[in-house]
Amino acid sequence: MFENIASIDIGSSSIKVITVKTGFQDFKVKNFIYEDIDPENESREEALLAALGRITEENNLKNYTIVTNLPMQNAVIRNMTFPFNDRDKISEVIAFEAEDAIPFKLEETVMDFQMLKSREPDSGEVLLAAAKKETVEKQISYLKNSGISPVSMGLESQAVYECYRYFNKINDEAVIQLDIGNEKTILNFIHNGNLLFTRSIAIGINSIYNKICTTYRLSRVQAVKIFEEFKIDLTSFENNLQKNFQGLLNIKKNTLNGIYNNSLEIIFSLLEEIILSKKAFLNEYTDISFNRILISGGGSDITGIGSIISSELELPVISLPFFEEYTESKIKSQFQIAFGIILSYLNKKSEAISFLKGDFLPASSGSSIKQYYLAGAFIFLALIVLLINLIVTSYMKSETNRQYIEILNERYKKYFHARKESNDPVSDAMKLLKDEKKEFETIDSLVHYDENIMNVLNDILSFFPKDDSFELRNLVINESVLRLDAKIGSSIKIDEFKNKLTESKKFDSVAVNTNLKKGNDVLFAMTIKLKTTGKTAEKSK
Repeated sequence: MFENIASIDIGSSSIKVITVKTGFQDFKVKNFIYEDIDPENESREEALLAALGRITEENNLKNYTIVTNLPMQNAVIRNMTFPFNDRDKISEVIAFEAEDAIPFKLEETVMDFQMLKSREPDSGEVLLAAAKKETVEKQISYLKNSGISPVSMGLESQAVYECYRYFNKINDEAVIQLDIGNEKTILNFIHNGNLLFTRSIAIGINSIYNKICTTYRLSRVQAVKIFEEFKIDLTSFENNLQKNFQGLLNIKKNTLNGIYNNSLEIIFSLLEEIILSKKAFLNEYTDISFNRILISGGGSDITGIGSIISSELELPVISLPFFEEYTESKIKSQFQIAFGIILSYLNKKSEAISFLKGDFLPASSGSSIKQYYLAGAFIFLALIVLLINLIVTSYMKSETNRQYIEILNERYKKYFHARKESNDPVSDAMKLLKDEKKEFETIDSLVHYDENIMNVLNDILSFFPKDDSFELRNLVINESVLRLDAKIGSSIKIDEFKNKLTESKKFDSVAVNTNLKKGNDVLFAMTIKLKTTGKTAEKSK
């Protein structure tokens, strides 16, 4: 089947496009397209649409199948385990299991999952990805405003992993993948060719640019030039003095030293997150020892970053292998996601995560219907193979269904406090859930939420440790959950802080996670679930 495919990777600072033409057994890359999103434009949406407009004006994509990605900072990902590994069965129950794992209402959410390599033969491990419907709709609207409609919207971490699988020539290895982008860093742990863990870390090279711009009153263009054109070296400050960077940049030596140290500070913050993820991963996969680190993304072009990562993680670091015939630095480092989106679409159309489900699918792909003629010739043969497969597996499925019904009934009785088993627990559970939602809406319509968030903050502030070493680093309020990140000189003070909050009985729950001990300080994250009694203030107006 011949098909023209265009992969569009919409990043935070640029748009990357790869076009390919498929053949009977392989495909050929036709073009690489790179377009910056104007950082000086205060309207992100206006700048993005302008960049897409330039791409579609200069490149005719109307006869292409369009595939794209949803930036990982706009999605929630979770690893989940089930006591069975049948994909169809998992798809039926995953919504129930995911309800407590994602911070969105199910009716406002688009979710999909893909199977991961399971540690036990009878269990199923999956990667769940969820996003708000309005977020997916907005991403689609950018492309539709430019006259094109995507048929698939994948996950960036899967695209980077597919790129590794395509170019990797080493078997039986464990690798860490780092795609250091503008707004975030994608972290993958891979063992024997299988993706076992993925995470999006909200630290990228834009964190460095913002620090430089705000601290030294430089424009973003000047900040970017320091790394892309003059290539400041982060391995040694003396190396930059020898190259007379302060003269080239027309800045003082102290300013150059400050830029150097601020950049290192953010790089080490990223490394802290990677080390924490690695430790947590190895607590579960104790028999895995990593062999190397593969880096990609715009941040991988920073001079010296590979040496710093290698030194801190004590592993060799190399660039993620890509097309050898292309030597341009942007192609070598920043097109892995765009290429991986194509690989994911071609290799696992039915299994890879895509946020375009149901109503989000376009009426047509925009490709010529002729591409389906060859596939039609094999339909009869496929039906015969399917019939044989159904006959062979019918007995096995009867046993699997029996075990599956038992598990569903166990969950049904547990979650819905039912005494009797059900012939159709999924259907009965949906009916009960629907009835409970109706009852909740009736009660909720009578009760108004009148909680002032400033009062809540004042309550929490009254319990803050009175310790000179206490430093609040971050505070996030998301509906009924408040999270704070801080550091303090004593873990005892953390326990006292938690106990005071709990004993006050003003909050539903208080949970603490001590992340890392850094010098004499203890870094910790505290999640406080607020008490809610009705509608939010927005709804009560």
